[in-house]
Amino acid sequence: MDDVLDLFGWVPPSRPRPKSSAPARPRPAPARPDPALDLPPAASAPPRPAAEPKPRPAPEPKQEPRSAPPARSGRSEAEVLAIVAPIAPHFRKVVYTRNRRIMASVGDRGRELRVNDAFAHAPREVLVAVGRLFSARDARTRARAKDTVRQFIAQIPLEAGAVRRKPRTRQVQPGDEAHLQRLLDEFRRVNAAYFEGTLPEVPLYLSRQMRRRNGHFCSNPLEIVISRSLCTHAHEGQAEHTLRHEMIHLWQHASGKKPDHGPEFRAWARKLDVHPRATRRVEWKNQRRP
Repeated sequence: MDDVLDLFGWVPPSRPRPKSSAPARPRPAPARPDPALDLPPAASAPPRPAAEPKPRPAPEPKQEPRSAPPARSGRSEAEVLAIVAPIAPHFRKVVYTRNRRIMASVGDRGRELRVNDAFAHAPREVLVAVGRLFSARDARTRARAKDTVRQFIAQIPLEAGAVRRKPRTRQVQPGDEAHLQRLLDEFRRVNAAYFEGTLPEVPLYLSRQMRRRNGHFCSNPLEIVISRSLCTHAHEGQAEHTLRHEMIHLWQHASGKKPDHGPEFRAWARKLDVHPRATRRVEWKNQRRP
């Protein structure tokens, strides 16, 4: 229809533009040249020097992804527990450690067996011996199990680059002199009354970091260490009781025997009025250990 009407010279009327609500902006007036700045074309503003390209920063070296720690070979902790649990049902968990000084121990109130990770490669009979060592009531069974475990430990090679620790040097802390003198008097009395003075007079020390044990006998270097809290927070005589316990271990060492808590230890414990086990309850002044 538009083409037909266009042939007869009809022109469509212009459509009115929609009115805007915004006010119309005035058109800016053309800028007039300043006569003072009216320069000839040749004397116009000098061209700007081309900007020098900025040097690109060197790319950072790509960091190599950290390699994951190698997986432990041998039996898993669950597999070791499956072997030990039928023999020692009180164990609920097995934990591997890197402690080479204490290769096997018990934690969490007897529910946790802690062994060095070398036991992941131990034969089945060695793991059975570990279970019997911590569960058998017969002294002979425990002794045979201990021999089996010790033979396996003796065959464990020393790690490459391992450095043996130097003996720890101990110092007498301020305020410990009176406690140590009291313990030294007890040592000399017991040595003369029960051991005929044959025990060597070894250094005595107090430990402020000892929390889980009451005392410790060490053969290298030769010393006896008592927990300081026994002297400060326990009832009278508790520190002396632990000292007599460690003196029996000293007698075993001086006699060329392995310090343990076997029948010979228990016989001496009855003579010295000492608890015959490795652990005992301590009478604290505040009903709990500090």
